[in-house]
Amino acid sequence: MKEIQMNSTLFLTIFSALGIIYLILGFFASRNIKTTVDYFLAGRKLGFFAVTFTLIATQLGGNMVIAASQWAYNYGLYGILYAMGMALGFLLLSTGFAAKLHACNVSTTAELFETKFNSPLLRKIASLISILSLCGILVATILASKTLLNGLGISNETIFIIFWLFIIAYTMIGGLKAVVVTDVFQVLFIIVILGGIFLYCLFYQPAPIVSLITLFEKQSSFTTTTLNAAKIVAVFLMPALFSLMEQDLAQRFFSARSQRVALAAALGAAVFIILFGFIPIYFGMQANLTNIVIPDGGNSLVAMLEFITNSNVFFILAICAITAAITSTADSLLCAISSNIAQDFDPFWFRFRNKLMLSQGVTLLAGIGSFIVSYIVTQQILDVTIASYELSVCCLLVPFLFALFKDNLNKNAAIGAALFGLIGFVFFRIYPVPIAKEIATLSLSLFGYWIGNTIKQR
Repeated sequence: MKEIQMNSTLFLTIFSALGIIYLILGFFASRNIKTTVDYFLAGRKLGFFAVTFTLIATQLGGNMVIAASQWAYNYGLYGILYAMGMALGFLLLSTGFAAKLHACNVSTTAELFETKFNSPLLRKIASLISILSLCGILVATILASKTLLNGLGISNETIFIIFWLFIIAYTMIGGLKAVVVTDVFQVLFIIVILGGIFLYCLFYQPAPIVSLITLFEKQSSFTTTTLNAAKIVAVFLMPALFSLMEQDLAQRFFSARSQRVALAAALGAAVFIILFGFIPIYFGMQANLTNIVIPDGGNSLVAMLEFITNSNVFFILAICAITAAITSTADSLLCAISSNIAQDFDPFWFRFRNKLMLSQGVTLLAGIGSFIVSYIVTQQILDVTIASYELSVCCLLVPFLFALFKDNLNKNAAIGAALFGLIGFVFFRIYPVPIAKEIATLSLSLFGYWIGNTIKQR
């Protein structure tokens, strides 16, 4: 089987240089951080450009780039489902959800459960579920980067560990401000490199690369017999629903300087995700139609890029752009996880006088912990991600939507929704039902909310 050939020394040099650049950007972003509001919410002063780019970076990760291209390799145009699900989530947010989140004047989505249901315990339960989901996605993101490097034949664990330590370090030092600054750099880098190669293929690359129109005509040549309705619902619907309540996105809306900025940024991010989502789909389908050989443990996107660029410096830059997409999501997830831990569980009972330093310590521990777990998990990247989405959506979406639009709610209703949602999340994985398990579980959660609401609060 054909091995991907690449100048490993040059790649590791650029790869390491990017890690250093991220760290430097994070250091400069941290200079004006004085409080935990500055650290976790960038002082609530982010403008349209910053919010839009950091929203894009939050979703432009390994699943959209690597997993989606592999789906396109296997199923053709159905590979766009994941990106369309994320875009749908942004579109829903742009219709008013983003403004509502901003108007709540809270620091975490879990805090809504305390303010609207008048229950500090519910806040902690919601935060714990959110943390578990975000950690699962972060672990999948780390796995995506490892899969990428292994597919290139690069197994330098030292470089891999140091690179991720740099990501953890700049997130720890600068919080959301550092994440936003590096997000802007990473998204621009991704657009220039991957977007440039995509445009080159469309307008200048000769045969045997097929045209964009031909891709749509060739959809019938892809086998979709294993692609059932349940899988489609999971890949399309879960990202959309999770985006309404996930802490890493909500954190951006909480940080926007106005509701108008939050709404406009959500719409801008939706448009970008829809357009950019076709790039990994294009390369994944091309790899299948041109019979590109994919090495063991490799990926169709990487193999196709290697074929197009002939393993020159542009291929190395393309791989670095993919790693930038992965890390742009990872730092957002890490910042959101530490925000949940530090603000919902109030670890300040450690009696640290410097709350900012303690928040940074929480970020460091969360990052190292997730990195260690990535060596234990053996499931597929997209499977881990979708399961993480489902956990939060099944348990928290119903009470969260009520909390977003109503006041003075019954805490028993939220408990019932979360409990029945968790039961459905586990039960329908063991015992399949005729309809999509996600729909069944959400229906069960809504029923649990109704049951709980009939029980009077003490």
